[in-house]
This record gives sequence, structure tokens and C-alpha cells, in this order.
Amino acid sequence: MCGSPLLVGLCWAACLAAAAPIELARDGRSAYKIVLGRAASPSERHAAEELQRYLEEIAGARLPIVVEEGGERVILIGNSGVTDRLGLSVPETQVGAEGFRLRTAGTRLVIAGGRLRGTMYGVYTLLEKLGCRWFTAEVSRIPKLPVLRLHPIDELQRPAFEYREPFFTEAFDADWAARNKVNGNAMRLDERRGGKVAYYPFVHSFYQLIPPETYFAEHPEYFSLIDGKRRHQRGQLCLSNPEVVKLGTRRLLGWIEQHPEATIYSVSQNDWEGWCECECCRQIEQEEGGAHSGPVLRFVNALAAEVEKRHPDKLIDTLAYWYTETPPAKVRPRPNVRVRLCPIGACQAHPYERCPMNAYFMKNLRAWSKITSQLYIWHYNTNFSHYLVPFPDFDELAADIPMYRRHGVAGLFLQGAYPKGGGGENAELRSYVMARLLWDTQADAEAAVTEFLEGVYGKAAPTMRDYFELMHRQVREPPRGAGRHLWIFGMPDYAPEFPDQARALLGRALAAAEDEAVRNRVRKAALSIDYLDLVRAKEFRLAGSVYAPADLAALRRRFESLAAELRRFGITSIREGVELASEEEEFRRRMQPYRILTLDGGGLRAELAPELSGRLIRLVEKATGRDWLRRPHPGERAYPDVAGLGVFLYPDWHSRSRSDIRFEEVVERPGELLLAGKAANGLRVQHRLRLEARRSELETETVVENATERAIEAALVWRADTDPGGDYTRLGIRFRRRDGGRVECLLWRPGEPPWGSQAHTGEHLPDGEWALFREGDSDARLRFAGGEVARTYLSWTMRAQPRVVLELWSAERRLAPGERIQLRARWSRTD
Repeated sequence: MCGSPLLVGLCWAACLAAAAPIELARDGRSAYKIVLGRAASPSERHAAEELQRYLEEIAGARLPIVVEEGGERVILIGNSGVTDRLGLSVPETQVGAEGFRLRTAGTRLVIAGGRLRGTMYGVYTLLEKLGCRWFTAEVSRIPKLPVLRLHPIDELQRPAFEYREPFFTEAFDADWAARNKVNGNAMRLDERRGGKVAYYPFVHSFYQLIPPETYFAEHPEYFSLIDGKRRHQRGQLCLSNPEVVKLGTRRLLGWIEQHPEATIYSVSQNDWEGWCECECCRQIEQEEGGAHSGPVLRFVNALAAEVEKRHPDKLIDTLAYWYTETPPAKVRPRPNVRVRLCPIGACQAHPYERCPMNAYFMKNLRAWSKITSQLYIWHYNTNFSHYLVPFPDFDELAADIPMYRRHGVAGLFLQGAYPKGGGGENAELRSYVMARLLWDTQADAEAAVTEFLEGVYGKAAPTMRDYFELMHRQVREPPRGAGRHLWIFGMPDYAPEFPDQARALLGRALAAAEDEAVRNRVRKAALSIDYLDLVRAKEFRLAGSVYAPADLAALRRRFESLAAELRRFGITSIREGVELASEEEEFRRRMQPYRILTLDGGGLRAELAPELSGRLIRLVEKATGRDWLRRPHPGERAYPDVAGLGVFLYPDWHSRSRSDIRFEEVVERPGELLLAGKAANGLRVQHRLRLEARRSELETETVVENATERAIEAALVWRADTDPGGDYTRLGIRFRRRDGGRVECLLWRPGEPPWGSQAHTGEHLPDGEWALFREGDSDARLRFAGGEVARTYLSWTMRAQPRVVLELWSAERRLAPGERIQLRARWSRTD
């Protein structure tokens, strides 16, 4: 007769409690040996060697590694003939490929689990229980014990997630990754270290699947229909086209044959918008509740079904990202499909479930969780515009990795700074804490931070902890902090006194450091504050007719000093995709004084910088002092040649390849400026600005002429980057369409994403006028010549540097020699 499971468990626990500890070593000697099975996997053999190495470091005793030998004093690594005979084997069905069971049986110790990585992880878990930690690739904590005892134990562990990737350069080291039980694609994990969850290709693969350079010329129908034209530049695929499905399937099966080492193959949208607007794709979207994810997931499922027939062990990955973040109404991911949901617009300061800016994402997460049990997350853990800037997201991490687990998430990719030389802010600490939580979501994140700081900074740890807390008070919710949001692009608006407070703490930490190695770690941490100070010092100010930083010579010296220090630490990049050498060249080119021309008329004053693409940098109401234009942050890319109001040339509406205009001639008249110059593509540009004294109105007229002997693709845009000035819940846009319909809508409502855009063409264009309004306040009115504008575009964001951008576009033209584009606009305020 069998007892109840509860009674059996209680009896087993009582037996463990009553059993004596086993003594593995004393005074540098041990009677134990490490036993492997004859069929041990590569990672199990590596695990035995790691156990031998670290037990010797801990206790001074080198245990022999033997094969299939029994005895009373043995550490059994993996299943073997010995564990079978003793009834101590652990079925892989019980623990999976990465789980393990760690148990004592009398004087024997058994560490056995999944052959791929499970047994190896069990060995590292034992070593952790003995006090070992691997904080970074260079810094570890290995205790020294004259007597090494292990109390009776019986634990079964499985990872919280099947895919675990802290994506920081510092986490790619093979030994660090194996010892901290992460298995991501970028880790340099070989077969001995259990391999990894390998991708091919990694992401944004539509144009690898169907290359436009191969197919677009003869088959434009394979690519997105956008604004009535088939396009491949900044486009996607036509996912409803049966030929695209056939070609994609063939290509995907080829990838699997060519890269059998991969676990998962990415079939995912390109890293921009440009979804297909053809009738068939739109019909699918309508069937899927209007979700752009509908055509994507149907397409991916079709390919995954064919893969499953030939390669049932392979997985297919796609994204729920940007425009596809909202889940479809009907289609469901196949069992071999992994959807990576990407909270790219979320605030990273606060636990997602408590932050109003993240309500939209939580809605999407819950919806995806209802339709798949194989959901992955692509999380973001750095400022991609500023790798060095303080990024206090540890409260969010500690809350949201467990939150993802509660919502059934199966895998996590945590994207941080990943340049060749590493150096992202707190990259090593963040990777360490992530690894602990990815294995066990109930791990104590605070304790992990503390032990890391103690292990890495020694006597300076208490002060480094004070610095850590100071950073987090910049964003923690009141009353524990200032309640700021934290975004992955743009510069954070920390308190003015924060850098000085941080520098004082880091100075104390440097003084407390016990050796040069620790002092260097503190100095490296201090680069974040050096960088923050540098960016703030870049701010341009208007002094008379000169626009420049307050102390340009000191700024240049500070930049050169920081660049030298970065190189000393091997840091090669301080923002995504840009090498340090390019940063230096851009700094030297842009950090200089610029002349300012002033227009004064009626109730407005406008200030223009001819050498900054001819843009207005101020448009001020003289009566109130209000500047309608957004003043850019010195941390923005291309600063100070950003924001404001100006005209720009592109080859088409969707390209980002701007043809820069150099205005070489300036004519000043009362109330009027006339700029003339040439674009990089050879087009001549005349740009006239006039202040209408009677109506407090800014009038612009721009003429572009092709004075070359060749045809040139061109689209002219008038762009105003405005300051929204506060409460977004009262901010909106209103206009009458060409077809007579009226549009009036608020830009944002609580629970929606904190950014958005609208494009209008054809009969949906504003009929010569649109207005940006604030309920209870004045409107900004933009009027234009209807026949000259073929597209209007509005974009806005509440993140980082808030803004509302209004654009008027000419038609996309192939300008023959001698042909022109004209664009006229009037900007005014109405009460």
C-alpha cells in the first residue's frame, strides 16, 4: 500500500534533515572521485573538468575523473551504468534538455540531467551553493575552505525560460555564459559548453528571404505596394502573393540545409515600416481585425508548415514589432513558430504593470499570451543613442522578467549595448542580474546586485551602491524618487544636480578602492557621468547673431579627453551602429559657431541659421515669448542641425537619404530673407521666408529647379518640428479633407502608445489647411497651396524629447532638366 505524496515528501525531507553532511575534502585531501558515464556528452565531460578545477581551488584537493567506477565516495556526473545500477539515474523526460537533479544519496553525490546542458548546469549550481560566483569574464569569487562539507540535498531545477540571452558584449564570453546558465545566440558557446539556441538569420530577414536586387526588376509584385507604387526601398514583401510564399519556402528550406547547426530560423519583417497596401493584403488585415500582424503570421505559418514536414525539430521565428505589435484576430502561431514581441516604445524605468506609458504594451502582451504558449520577448536594456548614459532600469528588470514568466513567455532576448569593444553602462552588472532571473524568476535581484558590487568593487562597494541608488532615484515612482520615464532613444532629463552628486560618490569610491584593478572599474563606471556632462556642455546658445556652445574651446578639450579614456578601456562605440572615429569626425564638423539671421515682423520674430540647412531655430511670439519650434536636446543625432523649421530634399516620400542643401547666397530685406543654394544631387534651391506684419504670419516659398543635364528623382518637404508644450491629452489635429469630410482627433488617449503618426494623400488630404490645436488654448494653423502638396504627414512622440512634427510633401517627381517644384506654406496662430 502506497502512502500519500505529502507523507512520502515529508518522510523524505525528514530523512534529509536527519542525514549527516558529507565531507568532500579536508586539509587539501579528498577520498572522492568524479565519475562519468562511458557515453557522457561533451558538456558532461566539460562539467567534470570544471568541477575538478573549482573543487581544487576551493579546498586544495584534486579529485580524479574516472569512467564508470562505483564506490561509496563518488560524485556521479550524468547518467551512467553506475547510476542505473544504483537506481539514481535521472530521466531526461523529468528534467528536459537543460534541467537537472542534484541530490545526495548516503555518501554519494549525484548531479544528472539533460545531456545537452542540464548536467553541466547542475555542476555550476553545486559550485554556486559552495559559494562560487562568476560576476564577469575576469572577476569571480571562489571561496577557500579547509573543510568542504555538503549538507544533504535533493533539488530538481529547470530553467524559467527555454531561451535566455542577455545581449551585451560582456555576456558573449563562453565560460561566463555557461557558468551563468544562459544560452543565447550571440554567446560563444561551443559543443563542450552545451551549445546554444542558435539563429539563422537572426532578425529582419524579409530581404534575405526574397532579395530585391535579384527579383524586383522583373517581379515588383513580390514587394510592397505603398502609396500606389511597388517599392523595395524601405518596404516589405507582398505576403499575400502565392509566388512569394513558394520562393520564401524554397529559400527557408535552403537555409536549413546550409545551416543545420541553427535551432531557429528567422522569417521577420524589415526594420522599418512599408507594409504592403495591395487589395489582397488589406483584405487579410480586415479579416484579422485590422492588425498588420495578420498577413505576417499567415505567411510565416505557411512556411513553417512546410518546414515541419521535413524538419520537425526546427523552429521558425518572427516578430511582433512596431506596426505588427498588435496580435491578429483569427490566425494563431503554429507549434513550431516563435513570435518575438518587442516593447520598443515602452518606458524602461518602471515595472510595466504599474507604468501608464506601458498600458498599451501590457494589453498586447496579454492578448498574445492568450493565443500562443511559445511567445518570446525582445526586451530593451540600454539607450541606443547613448550607450554610456546612466540607464537605471534594474527595478523594471526585477519586476518584469518574473512578470513575463507569469504571462507564459517561453524565451527572452534582452538587448543591450553590443559593440565590439563593449562598454555599455553597467553592462556586466546588468548581464549578471539578468542571468540570475532568467534561470529562476524568484531569484533575489537586490541580493544579486549587492553580491556583484561586493565582488567587483571590494571596499568601494558601499559607495558604488549609493551611486546605484542615486541613479534609480532619478526615475523611481514618488515618494521614493522623481518619477521620470526612461526611454531607449533620446537623452534622459535627469536633475541638474545629479552629475555633481554622482561625481562626488564616484570620487569617494575611487578613494576607497583597494587596488588598481578596482580603481579602473570605478573609473570605467565614471565614464557615464563624464559623458552626461559632455552632452550637456554641447548645448548651443544664442548670443547676438552667433549660435554656439558657451565655451567651445573647453568643450573640445573635454571631448578629446573622453575619447582618449574610451580608447584606453577598449570602447569602440558610444551609440548603436556608429564607430568612435565617426563620432569624433562629426563632433569636429558640427561643434562650431553658426551665424544667425533675424526676421522681425508683426507679432513674430524668427531666427534662422543658413549653415544649418537653412532652418529656423526659433519662431517666437513676441507678446508671450512662446517659441513654437522645439529646441533640440544636445544629445540628439546631428545636433545642432536638427528640429526647427525648414525645407529638405529626398528622392521619394519614404527614403531617409536626404540630399543636403547648401545655401550659399543670402539676401536680407525688411521682413524677408531669400536663400539660394544647391543640393548635393545638383538641384538648385531658392527658399524665401517672409513675416506678414499685419497677420503675425510666417510665409515661405520654395522653388527647386533641375539645372543639370540629367533627370533627377526628387520630393520636396516642408517640415516644422514643434514644441507640444505639456498635456498631450488635450492636443489634437483638425482639418477638412478634400472630399469634404472633417477630421478632428486628439493625438493621445491614456492606454495608447505614447507616439504615433498620420499620413494623408489623395482625397484624404487636408483641403489647403490644417491646424494643431490644444483644447482651451490657441491653434497653430498651417495653410498651403493645395495643388503643390501631394502628401501631408504628422508624427509625434511623448518619449524623451517630446515633439509634434508637421510635414508638407510635394509630389514624387522625376525632374527633367529645366523642370521645377514649387511649395508654398503659411504658418500662423489663431485664438
